[in-house]
Amino acid sequence: MGSIGHGGVSVVYQAFDTLHARQTAIKMLDPRLAGEEHARKRICREALITDRMRHPSVPEIYEFGDAPLPDGSVVPYVVMELLTGTVLAGRLAGGALPWPEAVRVAATIADVLVVAHRRGVVHRDLSPANVMLTAAGAKIIDFGVAVTVEAPTAGDGPFVLPPLEALRNDFAGPGEPADDVYALGVLLYQMVTGRSPYPAGQPGSGLESAALRFVAPTPVLAVPGLPRPVAEICRACMAKRPADRPGAGQVALALWSLIMPSPPAPDDLGVVRVS
Repeated sequence: MGSIGHGGVSVVYQAFDTLHARQTAIKMLDPRLAGEEHARKRICREALITDRMRHPSVPEIYEFGDAPLPDGSVVPYVVMELLTGTVLAGRLAGGALPWPEAVRVAATIADVLVVAHRRGVVHRDLSPANVMLTAAGAKIIDFGVAVTVEAPTAGDGPFVLPPLEALRNDFAGPGEPADDVYALGVLLYQMVTGRSPYPAGQPGSGLESAALRFVAPTPVLAVPGLPRPVAEICRACMAKRPADRPGAGQVALALWSLIMPSPPAPDDLGVVRVS
């Protein structure tokens, strides 16, 4: 088992599950934070929310538990699907994506958001660093700062986790589905242009600062060959007023229609209207 990455409060290892004959990723609380209750709850919370998703474009959770350390302390861990591929941030370092690929990635993310929002989950941290491009398509990773917008219901997961409600108060902060839609618009902009819609020095995703949710710039997408509907969808997602942004389901329908063999006529989409 070897370390393959670090998160805000965790270390990620690659391991082989001999019982099920599969490669896995194990996210474990950084031993230096073993005594930090807030960090422990963050690992538990992310495991619960990720398992709650049950979506093919979100890593599957296999197991959760506590691991004893040599010094006698105990840290929580999560065993999950090991993803192989390229982080979107790395891909964008080489420039913009072809617009059909960018639209497919954005449409896949929108599909995940549809499920997340129906299940009361707001990701809050959609960024190129949290999207993995795999052979099976785009995957959203890292629900570490996600919030819930409704009381959870009992599930039938493969393991028992603390009630999500018991963990909510320690993760206060703004969060609504329209925030994720806004971040998706930023991602789409970055993918088709290869750059951020923000001036240098401002946050890349537009959501690291809550204030930016209300002063979002209107992106100008002057990309040769880019279909106008892609630009319109991007601008609609990044509308300054959250109430003016389309829902994730509307965005998914509009995006998929652009790359389907026989997309519906623009007037039939009924998704985004940009004045």
